[in-house]
Amino acid sequence: MRKIFLMVFVLVFFSVSAVSANEDVMTPSGIPYTELKDRVDEYVSKYIGTTTAGANVVIVKDGEIFMNTSYGYADIENQIKVTPDTVFDWGSVTKLLVWASVMQLEEQGKLELTEDIRTYLPDGFLIKLQYNAPITMLNLMHHNAGWEDRYLDLFYKSANEIKPLEEMLHIVKSSQVHEPGSIVAYSNYGVALAAMIVEHLTGQPFYEYVNEHIFSILNMKDTSIHPTQQDNLNIATKRDAVFGYHGSEGELSISKNERIYIGMYPAGSAIGTIADLAKFMTALMPIDGENSPLFQNNRTLEEMLTTSDFYDNGLPRNAHGFWEGLYAADVLGHAGNTDSFSSNFIFSKDNKLGVIIMTNQKNEVALSYGLPTLLYGEYSPANENQAMPHVQKHEGSYYFARQPYKGFSKLYGALNITNIEITEPNRMNAFGVTYEQIAPSLYQSTDGSNDHLHMTLNNGQIEKISTLTSDMLPVSQSSKIFKLLSILAVTFSILYTVITLVISLIQSINNRKKTVQSTPSKKWEAILLLANIVPVINLIILFYRAFNYTPYAALRIHLWINYAYLGIVAVCIVALLVEWRKITTTRGQKIRYALSCVSAILIVILIFGWELYY
Repeated sequence: MRKIFLMVFVLVFFSVSAVSANEDVMTPSGIPYTELKDRVDEYVSKYIGTTTAGANVVIVKDGEIFMNTSYGYADIENQIKVTPDTVFDWGSVTKLLVWASVMQLEEQGKLELTEDIRTYLPDGFLIKLQYNAPITMLNLMHHNAGWEDRYLDLFYKSANEIKPLEEMLHIVKSSQVHEPGSIVAYSNYGVALAAMIVEHLTGQPFYEYVNEHIFSILNMKDTSIHPTQQDNLNIATKRDAVFGYHGSEGELSISKNERIYIGMYPAGSAIGTIADLAKFMTALMPIDGENSPLFQNNRTLEEMLTTSDFYDNGLPRNAHGFWEGLYAADVLGHAGNTDSFSSNFIFSKDNKLGVIIMTNQKNEVALSYGLPTLLYGEYSPANENQAMPHVQKHEGSYYFARQPYKGFSKLYGALNITNIEITEPNRMNAFGVTYEQIAPSLYQSTDGSNDHLHMTLNNGQIEKISTLTSDMLPVSQSSKIFKLLSILAVTFSILYTVITLVISLIQSINNRKKTVQSTPSKKWEAILLLANIVPVINLIILFYRAFNYTPYAALRIHLWINYAYLGIVAVCIVALLVEWRKITTTRGQKIRYALSCVSAILIVILIFGWELYY
């Protein structure tokens, strides 16, 4: 009996040892660490110079940098290569500094994650609230406090536009459009609000707090978080030597905006070397027996990196601001994008393995999302033999909860609709990508990007579709009808206006030859029709300027033009009504004047319906 017990013990011991040894020598995706650098080099070489200008890649393992490799160019035209000293924009990876700061204050007892944040804000600071429910720091971390998104006053072309953080938040003033905790909608405003709370609790500007309590502690001398890099002028100089690029398939062009500045800077303004960012990553994965230098006790670190929000299907989604990706290994992290840079910061605390990708390419995908898959492996459900809901009911139109809901920019959000198309059983197309149902109401992309969609069903119907950072909601029938009517209305108004003006011009030329004078009614109609062109041109210029990072204050002139148009329409319609009573008009003239008034009234309705007046 003892011999049998001893044999079983030896077999189990060596089996466990073999598994542990395998984990030590191979990545979660099954790549031996001895081959990892070559595999990364091989993968990156497919994209550098074709879809990506330049990149730095760091892999951290067991508290140390395993590899730090540079690829491509920081300046293609002058053939200046990317080096380990090249600085890149972090983009939204900066948000992790906010959550680390918040957890430091929570550890010190200066704030509670479940306390209403209005406790820590000046009285009356939040003025656009729709719900009475408390808004907690956890809501800000989970991006489910209910804020609408804002496209305005996030990026600026000039450093002179930057104001102190609290003033910037007064300028932005996002509205609350969802009940706290109900909908996830990625929010730069919510993160900046959390940073302002750090400012109020510590009496320091947020950038000063980060420099003192994170950068200095971790010896991150080659990183800046100030929106204009005033906290590290050396980084400002290095940043001027790096160009961001747009384009793909070998047609890379320098961004037309050489520099952009982020007003709500805690949401995405950090710039630095990848080795410095790796120091932050290693502080999140201290080796066994060591304490993270960021906290007094590793219990706080463990709390921060523990799942605090889940998808409706029960899978983990967010750990106190760190997004939880679905791979073969459990991972945490955050991606980032600015006007011309992309990055991804992702790590597995269980495997003490992390990867950072930094590129000078706008919306870069191949490296930022392909390399984590190469390292961690694709996700597969524990039970692959589960009954799958029929996907036909998932077909339809959806909009991202992350969008503007108020003011003229909501027009852009309303046009950003995603159509779900069912192609075959358990497969569907979305965003130009095919997704396959791999578990009940969980879909995985088939293009190797390891992207996932989570379905929330209610009585067999889709209530929402969840991506990692935002929920998507079904487009209501009333919304579809209003958009269709809007398209018909603007089409009729523009076509009628142009055609009638052309006819009027021809008639005016003919009448001059016959010395026939124009009547007051025709003059008022001409003014009305000419005015109809103004809001259309005004809207085109307004959106062009808005997408080119013009501050909202400078866009108000376009809103005043719309107000002026409303006044002109009112005057013209009243004048036409008065003239109709004075003179005799034919039936055809009456119909024409009536249609001219209708064309203007439809534009007026659209201005109010789409809130093109603020």
